[in-house]
Amino acid sequence: MDPAQALSSDRLSALPDDLLRRIMSFLNARHTVQMCLLSRRWCYLWRSLPRINAEFTEFYYEDAARFKKFINTLLLRRDPVPLDMFWLRYEQSNGNDLQEGSEEAGLWISHALQLQASVVEVVTLEAPLVLDHSVFTSRSLRRLRLSTANIPEGFFEQLKTGCPNLEDLLLYDCLILDDEISSNSLKILNINDSRFCEDYDASISIPSLTSLTLYRPGARVPLLSTKIPSLVSASVILAGSDGAMKFDHFCQLLMNLSDVRNLDLDYDPEKIEIKDNMQWCPEFKKLVNLTLGPWCLDSNFYALTGFLQNSPNLEKLTLEPEGIIDELEERSFKCEHLKIVEVICSKRSPLLKRVNDFFVNSGMSSLQINRKGSNEIEYCPDYFRFEYRAHMWK
Repeated sequence: MDPAQALSSDRLSALPDDLLRRIMSFLNARHTVQMCLLSRRWCYLWRSLPRINAEFTEFYYEDAARFKKFINTLLLRRDPVPLDMFWLRYEQSNGNDLQEGSEEAGLWISHALQLQASVVEVVTLEAPLVLDHSVFTSRSLRRLRLSTANIPEGFFEQLKTGCPNLEDLLLYDCLILDDEISSNSLKILNINDSRFCEDYDASISIPSLTSLTLYRPGARVPLLSTKIPSLVSASVILAGSDGAMKFDHFCQLLMNLSDVRNLDLDYDPEKIEIKDNMQWCPEFKKLVNLTLGPWCLDSNFYALTGFLQNSPNLEKLTLEPEGIIDELEERSFKCEHLKIVEVICSKRSPLLKRVNDFFVNSGMSSLQINRKGSNEIEYCPDYFRFEYRAHMWK
């Protein structure tokens, strides 16, 4: 083919530079640099991309030093234009000094923040990243996601003062050594499969929070220091955690969550005894959507009844039963706004009928009761992408 004809048929090169940069931003960093071989016009576009995806696994079969050299060179040669997002997947070897191995990653994060990155996501493989929290100094940072990292004492105070506009924080598979989780700007806090130091109780004090997720936080469950009026949604999954939460701490947790509109709550039933103690459940005046795990269906539905009696505006209830012990007894409650009950179980599970009988016997025969299989549960797309990226190579 004539070179002139080949050039005219290259529709991608006909696109404006800004659009090409946006397209190239979805590629990993090594691929964006390699694309400069395709066209002379593309030679320097990689230097001004709004997003950097630094992917260690592209160098997995090569020397790790080559990956570090590549990222160092990439950042040094990049044009000093603002960065929207910095995404890093990095491997720490258990055999190396974790502090020394983490220093370079800390420099890359610091460089990205100096370029005004609003989103920073770091996934660490094998051994944890040992963070130097002083690198988190940026008025541009809005979202921070860390997977497999050691969170030192003073980390949250540094975020509070050094990143005053941070709104979204996810910590996945982290060891949290800081006992004061505080912020004036955070709206979304997701602590997932992370462990807290067992020497003290951590507390959460974030008056700006609208969404809170605590998923299997280990033996020490952080406590909300007070009610958060702005909190709309909370997901607290304690089932499967090590150790047991004290009953008074559990009651305090519920009290400080009692203003939410959406609540997802699960706990190991054998670790807390609430039978014949109906004072444990506060009134949830604003609660519209409620999801409860197996613990609420044990002991004659005492826990479920407690929530129904104290949630006058509930519209949708989702139950995730594993089994029901004891014979059901008649319970009295009034949920005038409750329209839908969703039961997550198999098609042939007898639990569906027993849940149906429970509500019918309570005078709610017109209620819509649906079944959903466990494989149909919806997941947050953003978080699922983050978790999948962290583990898909293993």
